[in-house]
Amino acid sequence: MIVRLSDEKDVDGLYELAMNAGTGMTTVPNSREAIEERVAASKAAVLGTGPAGPKDIFFFVLELDGEVAGMASIFPSLGADRPFYSYRISQVAAAAPELGIQASSELLYLCNDFHGYDEIGTLLVSEKARGTGAGRLLSLCRFLFMKAIEARLSGKVMAEIRGQFDDDGESHFWDAVASKFFHMSFQEADVRSAHDFRFIADLMPKFPIYTELLADEAREVIGKPHPHSAPAMNMLQNEGFRYTNCVDIFDAGPSVEAPLNDISTVKNRVAATVRVQSNIPTEGRNRHIVAVPDQLRFRATLLHRGPRDGSLFLTPEEAETLGVQSGDKVVTSAIRSRKG
Repeated sequence: MIVRLSDEKDVDGLYELAMNAGTGMTTVPNSREAIEERVAASKAAVLGTGPAGPKDIFFFVLELDGEVAGMASIFPSLGADRPFYSYRISQVAAAAPELGIQASSELLYLCNDFHGYDEIGTLLVSEKARGTGAGRLLSLCRFLFMKAIEARLSGKVMAEIRGQFDDDGESHFWDAVASKFFHMSFQEADVRSAHDFRFIADLMPKFPIYTELLADEAREVIGKPHPHSAPAMNMLQNEGFRYTNCVDIFDAGPSVEAPLNDISTVKNRVAATVRVQSNIPTEGRNRHIVAVPDQLRFRATLLHRGPRDGSLFLTPEEAETLGVQSGDKVVTSAIRSRKG
């Protein structure tokens, strides 16, 4: 199991994976052409040296037993080329003393609170890879890559978590709010938003929305993750991400954020020198992400073994998988136990 930057040879496998993504995965490329464009954008971004802009997408592939089994992305500099919209949830209190009545209302404000942040998204693994630790590796190793290119990024990280849909793939929040203004299906808006955010600025309501005016089923899903995405949100919260009352404007899924250097995988990383040998000391129970912290040849995998006295011992097969040899530098970070 290895995570690496994407390449043209991955397009077929990535397309097959994307076609099984399900509703609401808005950052997953939705066509072969979109996948080819993202791979090309990623290859160009990796060759860059200056501050990463909104076109500099970093696109990662999880390879399991030689097959594409997952994808993930980093989207730098949100809002630099087009506004990045969210709803911020706020509370407003009111009172009528002469009647002895107090009331509070919940409002949704259209905002650009994540302007300039770097977004992580597109986290998707195949059925075959689930339960193997692949999702955690694919998600968390991105932070080690971001630390390796820290000078090119903002230092502020956010993620939009997929919101709730019913058994028929319908979003009650979309039906109650955005559909009234866009006059298109969620799927149509999803496809359009991948290439054009102008229509959101043109059509979204400019005034706050009182959630009390929405149907109960729409109010109940605000800020709630999709059941399939709840583990990913828990993992990010265990890493130090916080939910700050911002939600997606389409499905009301929660957005979480953290400073890069406060993320546990980054804080707990340890540098080590590779030592390749056939006879490896007994492996421990804890898993460690091992990554090559290099923009051009980044790779990451999981081992039940961490560094010892500044050295990380690898078998010849593991070294080949990571593309390293004795004397090379890697970083490792122990995977934290799950909470909640």
